[in-house]
Amino acid sequence: METLTETIWFSEKRKELMFLLLEGAKTSEEIENKMGVSWRSMMLPVKELKEMDLLLHKDTKYTLSSIGRLVTENAKPVSDIMGILDKNTDYWASRDLKTIPRGLCRKLGELGNFSLIEPELKDMFELPEKYVASISRSTHIMSVLSFFHPSYLSMFIEMASKGIEISILLTESVWERIKEDFQEQRDRLENIDNAHVFIYQHVSTPPAIVVTDVFLLLSIFNKEGRYDHRDILSFDASAMQWGKELFLHYAESSMKVI
Repeated sequence: METLTETIWFSEKRKELMFLLLEGAKTSEEIENKMGVSWRSMMLPVKELKEMDLLLHKDTKYTLSSIGRLVTENAKPVSDIMGILDKNTDYWASRDLKTIPRGLCRKLGELGNFSLIEPELKDMFELPEKYVASISRSTHIMSVLSFFHPSYLSMFIEMASKGIEISILLTESVWERIKEDFQEQRDRLENIDNAHVFIYQHVSTPPAIVVTDVFLLLSIFNKEGRYDHRDILSFDASAMQWGKELFLHYAESSMKVI
């Protein structure tokens, strides 16, 4: 007889069915539609899960048993993070993840179905097109700027002047650059009530983040401590929540200046 580990990981259909049922009880028709398979092909996986006491069939619906839910709730984060790491192994192997809290590293799977944006040389210093198109639809913005990019500053000022709530967290070096070379933009930020600026007061340099109610843009430095123009863009709700938690983590070590 298979172990619980083998039951979950040795069959893609069993695993996907258990993950699906985390959402709630489903009929056979709902399982067919959600998984895109015929019910005939699911009969054996269902039988196997029932024999392992992981699955219950009550009335017309299938649901996880108590132990089935316990196992699946713990297995899904592992599956999600493995999917993230498998998707772009070279990218993740070259990232400096030390500045991201351990708890959020464990939840990297919540980045979901993200795109890895790698611009061509001619577009290296341009903002990603999908980012520019999406930020105009946002109703609030939280951002960590750990490297200076004048286009970000101009865009945030423009959005704030339209009434969008904006919170910007800057490193000391970025803040000094703004004070020295962009006094006019700094003055404009000071005169916008819905713009809030914080200075990050920690020796480490956090990744750059832009998180809104529409998307997450994440720029993690490489292991040499450099920004190599490779950005993660995700429109998944779980990714936006993950980005918000990351922003709030850095905000705890920050001082409000505007």
